[in-house]
Amino acid sequence: MSGRDAPGLVASAGASLAPTTITTAWSEARTVSFALDRIDQRSLPLDRTYRHFGSGRDVTVYVFDGGIMASHPELEGRVRRGFNAFPNEDQLCNAHGTAVAGAVAGTTLGVAPAVEIVDVKMVECRRMRGSIEAIVRGVSWVLEDRAQHPHHRAIANWSFIADTTGNIAALDTAAQRLLDAGIPVVVSAGNLEMDACRVSPGNAPGVITVGSSRLRTIGDGAHAMLVDQRTPGTAFGPCIGIFAPGDSVLLPSMDFRRLPTEQLWTGTSMAAGYVSGAAALYLEAHPLATPDAVWRDLKRSASTGIVVDPRSPAAGMLYVGPVDAGASTPTVASHTQP
Repeated sequence: MSGRDAPGLVASAGASLAPTTITTAWSEARTVSFALDRIDQRSLPLDRTYRHFGSGRDVTVYVFDGGIMASHPELEGRVRRGFNAFPNEDQLCNAHGTAVAGAVAGTTLGVAPAVEIVDVKMVECRRMRGSIEAIVRGVSWVLEDRAQHPHHRAIANWSFIADTTGNIAALDTAAQRLLDAGIPVVVSAGNLEMDACRVSPGNAPGVITVGSSRLRTIGDGAHAMLVDQRTPGTAFGPCIGIFAPGDSVLLPSMDFRRLPTEQLWTGTSMAAGYVSGAAALYLEAHPLATPDAVWRDLKRSASTGIVVDPRSPAAGMLYVGPVDAGASTPTVASHTQP
């Protein structure tokens, strides 16, 4: 079974005594997720193992979407119901938000398995679309909620697109309000074969815009080679900040009876979820980091020059593995604040 993105959806971390870095534990486990396997190593082939520092503890990710299945085994116990722009209908429109949350923080399928997910529902189930007004109100709610949980670092995941002609001033302002509050904003580039600088909110100043990559075999026989490639249909151009796996990635879902399951998903929404998870790992180790510092670390850590036909030459591949892949595996690591 396979799934696809919904394509048309429109601070201080503590007192001055808080440490600037926190030592986080090294984790290594076998994985069935090729996406997790891919982002912990610089080169191919894959080794069916996910290695990373930290778990995203004390980090909250606000997932703006169509609802999240809080009872899914991959997320159970770590999803908090937050804002709902359409309170007179079902909390859960479809499985899209559950998949995105699973990429961020799934117990076995997510990048940062200790993250708290907050469900920010801005999609109307009846029309399967969101609205600019719902997103803006959701941002106001997030800022109020963030003020009530000052000891948790926070990230906003926006796996939706709203327009394909230019910037939307209200969304640019909403993103800036989050950034000003110290909350990085991770945005899906869009599943459109077009310049991402024309796609809102991925073209908003200061956000981290994520493109989708896939694994593909090129050549035949003894000359066959596995490579990373921009997923066909993914937006491109200078507004793409980073690539992450987003083609046929295994993530949480639900079946027609609304029972939890897993399935393969394709789209920049899922790629954005993986980047939000990576940002959470960094914020766990750097509780005072600004959104700019988070972005600088993601960009500096990314594997460059490996995505075939990126059409976004400045964007590297998301990487969360050892700082020095050639060094012996440590048991703990203390990250350096930029």
